[in-house]
Amino acid sequence: MANEAEVFGLPKVQITFKTKSTTAISRSARGIVVMILKNETSDIMKSYKISDVTDIPTTTPEVGLTSKNIDLVKKCLLGTPLRVLVYTIPNDDVEDATINQNSVLKEIANIKWNYICAPTSTEQEQEDLVSWVKSQRNNKKKTFKAVCAHQEADDKGIINFCTEQIKVANPNYKADDGNSEEIGYVDEAYTDISLVAEEDVQKEEKEEEYIIYTAKEYTARIAGILAGLPLDRSSTYYQLTEVVSVEKYEDIDSLIDKGQLLLIDEGEGNGVKIARGCNSLTTFTTDVGQDFRFIKIIECVDMIQDDIRDTFKSDYVGKVINDYNHKMLFIAAVKVYFNGLKGNVLDNSPTATNDVEIDYQAQKDYATLKGEDVENMTEQQILEYNTGTNLLLAGRITPVNAMEDLSINFSM
Repeated sequence: MANEAEVFGLPKVQITFKTKSTTAISRSARGIVVMILKNETSDIMKSYKISDVTDIPTTTPEVGLTSKNIDLVKKCLLGTPLRVLVYTIPNDDVEDATINQNSVLKEIANIKWNYICAPTSTEQEQEDLVSWVKSQRNNKKKTFKAVCAHQEADDKGIINFCTEQIKVANPNYKADDGNSEEIGYVDEAYTDISLVAEEDVQKEEKEEEYIIYTAKEYTARIAGILAGLPLDRSSTYYQLTEVVSVEKYEDIDSLIDKGQLLLIDEGEGNGVKIARGCNSLTTFTTDVGQDFRFIKIIECVDMIQDDIRDTFKSDYVGKVINDYNHKMLFIAAVKVYFNGLKGNVLDNSPTATNDVEIDYQAQKDYATLKGEDVENMTEQQILEYNTGTNLLLAGRITPVNAMEDLSINFSM
């Protein structure tokens, strides 16, 4: 009866995979951003789940975010991520503080999110964030990604944002309507101290027409964009409508080739855009080719890894026996998932490979370690060898990128 229950339970897994494949595009457009902000005047850490502007805590003397930090959160929300997980830590001037960026990283290590940024951090903290994300991806197989400023990380999980002098119109700016009276001198015979003082305050509090952001501050905006983009488009030429101008580059192509994500205004009237949706990866191998420098491709690989791992944990771990037949049923379910992704996420061309199978070499190595004479075993015997609790699979996928480069040769 136990086998019958398992057989009846397995189609649910195929339905789960089918659902994940049909919703891949919409789900990929709803990523989660973690934002670390220096905000507290005492040695405490607070956290907020923010889905839209109505969730942002207001500024008060006791609680909430500073006006600057509220602005950074709003910039992130412009990219329409699913939510922003804001963690606030002590300001740099808090003496003997024990809570810092590392405290947040320990807090978020085992929860689900996609992108992280720290727009109020120091240079050293940016480097530490890069190191932590690389360690989480390489050693613990997490799919975390970080948007940092001026960090040549050479890693597919690190976006190196480098544009400075980001000029944005100030929404609080009010142009002079010409009705205000200017005091050119103070009449000694009649001096209204209160009026003079009030005008001085008004002059001090008058908002500037534009706000200039640094690259580090605008990592909040970039993280929101990347978390909110669906997998059927890349971030290349994504327009930032709020940006008026940015710094200019003499040779932007060479900077992009060094793994820098940059903003550019080409002067054609379409405003400021992301020049190329690339991460910081610059070293390529036979296993990690140049396709891995594209953020869209890494998003695809990370989503597939998460979907398969999550489904395995929820529907297989502890529930299905690990014999050859059930391994093949799991493989069949993954192939159904791959088929659903073809055309939008995975390449559907005849030459593309999107497949998964039992890892023959891993099975052979496992049997060897168990003392088996593998040289006298058939290939099928090795594939069917009992691997205890281990499901050893190997696969290959071919993600599909978006159109970004055009070459036309006309002849007459």
